[in-house]
Amino acid sequence: MHGYAGAFIACVALAGCSPGSDVPAAESGISAFHADLNAGNFQKIYHNGGAELKTATTSETFGKILNAVHLKLGLFKNGKSVGWNDNATTNGRYVTINYEAAYQKGQAQENFVYRVNGKQAALVGYHVNSDALLLN
Repeated sequence: MHGYAGAFIACVALAGCSPGSDVPAAESGISAFHADLNAGNFQKIYHNGGAELKTATTSETFGKILNAVHLKLGLFKNGKSVGWNDNATTNGRYVTINYEAAYQKGQAQENFVYRVNGKQAALVGYHVNSDALLLN
């Protein structure tokens, strides 16, 4: 009988983790990122980012990267998530989302990492891959 009780408690504990429950907050962050990118609000994106982003790069460098993305790809038109990972660590909850994006001047594969606290998501990593970045 104790084996069943232990298994039940483990199932209840796992159910409380709700894998994927942080994804909507990260997806909202992606929408805000693209709106700010289109508007040229690069410093706002950096300012709203998490400590990990600010440790990895400076505001000036991050702004130059986003400016290059904005100039070479043009305006963000639409996109969709093609995979995600919701991970709880001792440093917090992190959501990684792989995203297929259509921009004015080409397609891009984007990778976003957000630290999520409740319904708030702070960008801590952004990677973009696009032939248009090299060709435009």
